[in-house]
Amino acid sequence: MIESKLTVIKYFIGIDVSKATFNYCLRYAGGNVLNGRVANNVESIKEFVLKLREISGFKLGYAIFGMEVTGVYGLMLLNTLTKMKAKIVVEPSIRIKNSLGIIRGKNDKLDAARIARYLIKNLQELKLWVPRRKIIDELSSLSTLRERMVKVGVIITTPLNEDTNFIDPAISAANINLCNPSIVQIEDLITNIDIKIKALYTNDDHCNRLMKIMLSVMGIGEVTALQILIHTNEFKTITTARTFASYCGVAPFEYDSGTSVKKKARVSHLANKRIKSLLHNGVRTCIGHDPSIKAYYRRRVDVDKKNKMSVMNAIKFKLICRVFACVRVDRFYEKGYVSLKPVTNKLR
Repeated sequence: MIESKLTVIKYFIGIDVSKATFNYCLRYAGGNVLNGRVANNVESIKEFVLKLREISGFKLGYAIFGMEVTGVYGLMLLNTLTKMKAKIVVEPSIRIKNSLGIIRGKNDKLDAARIARYLIKNLQELKLWVPRRKIIDELSSLSTLRERMVKVGVIITTPLNEDTNFIDPAISAANINLCNPSIVQIEDLITNIDIKIKALYTNDDHCNRLMKIMLSVMGIGEVTALQILIHTNEFKTITTARTFASYCGVAPFEYDSGTSVKKKARVSHLANKRIKSLLHNGVRTCIGHDPSIKAYYRRRVDVDKKNKMSVMNAIKFKLICRVFACVRVDRFYEKGYVSLKPVTNKLR
């Protein structure tokens, strides 16, 4: 379906987004180029699209817009173009950069031109951006806020705890008394955020069902399940366990060439390390409470003499596979479950 949509593309618009403005580069008709800069607000974006419509033969259905992942700066542009039913591609900057060979120099105009060139070069392999539902945007924002508050709490409490045995007790006690009100407020705020998050997803039937399925897998807690829900876009953007394993830095990749370069397969540092860290905590829980995983861990480490982190990485992938398998067939996790139906590759 996506391939048929992309075969009609004739206009390639690369966009480099910043906080106040964005630069664009339109390439069409084999070599024509149009460059410009637009204010990053709804009115200016609509005027920008109207200006494009003035080009002879231009139709929004024949155009594709490309941009880098820029967080909140690109949301206004994405939302406005989505309402106009435009085709949009959003890619990490490193993917665009690595696809274009040797690159020298950098400015906003050049970056927009390079994104347009990326769209032309990789047209048949592009994946259109899938907008998230409002509830996922809300959950993502609350999750980010919660993470910030947790970090603030750690920044305050860790030095106070370390001071206890090394500085004058009276000074340490005074510091703790000064910070206690702030620490209590942060803890209350985290609790309130957790309540708001749970209320949001429990009031949405689809999100609630997905969360319950994920939470049925031992080692997957509420924070981990929420991150999986957000970053897979309800399993619409990332649909397979292998793709998600690669996304969060669990999948190992080979590194060898010819007969002289032979290195062990290693995971990539280009990953969502937040989710990887949460999965690591889940693995520790499984090793302590899941007899089958505990036996597997002990056998691989004690008998086979495998590296502990390598074995834990394999268990992370096992947890990911369990989550995606349960979501695919829409059921809770059951130990020893054997499916009587043929496995399909698509998630429901």
